[in-house]
Amino acid sequence: MKSLQASLILMGSSVLSFNGNAQVLTEVQVEQVKQNVLTYMSSWNLQSGEERVSNLERAINPGFRYQDPTTAGFLVTDAQNVSNWIGGFQGQMRDFGLWPVDATLVSNIEVHGSVDSTHIRFNWHISAFDGAVTVAEGVDYGTASNLKLDSITGFFGPLIPLCKAPDWQSGSTYLRDEQVSFEQAIYKASWWTQASPVQDPDAWVKLTDCSETP
Repeated sequence: MKSLQASLILMGSSVLSFNGNAQVLTEVQVEQVKQNVLTYMSSWNLQSGEERVSNLERAINPGFRYQDPTTAGFLVTDAQNVSNWIGGFQGQMRDFGLWPVDATLVSNIEVHGSVDSTHIRFNWHISAFDGAVTVAEGVDYGTASNLKLDSITGFFGPLIPLCKAPDWQSGSTYLRDEQVSFEQAIYKASWWTQASPVQDPDAWVKLTDCSETP
């Protein structure tokens, strides 16, 4: 055990030594990165292309890269092209009758790393009709340097948890609050039951969809 601890300490020391020249973000710098994320997010609500470009340029570095599932494998780069992409999205929402839309931050902004290499994560939500309709939601991962954004990579929708609860078994007895996996979802028993969630829906509360494979 001692040798393992020593190895971990040495490994940690080597990492610190390797990153010794990295300038750790101060609290003030972290707040500046967060402010640039908020500025970037606010661009999704601006209807004027000129205003969007100006707003984006305050928050991003030249060569900024944007990619989400709708980009189908290619990158959208620099302030003007990202602004055009946002304008196209807004046009689609108008065509669908989902207008106006509101893009908002719905989580804290996680910021890690150094001034030269910063990593960011945050959740967002786009709605219409004063929040009555959810248009899209997901999580964005970003990189930054010198406090401005270098890239944003987005994913729509929350990650689906693995089905970690035991599979429901015919003939088994389940007590209140016991959880089971059944047809790619996790259920919690409302009371004593031997029935499946299909056989007696009132006896079970669906907690979440789940995936049987990673």
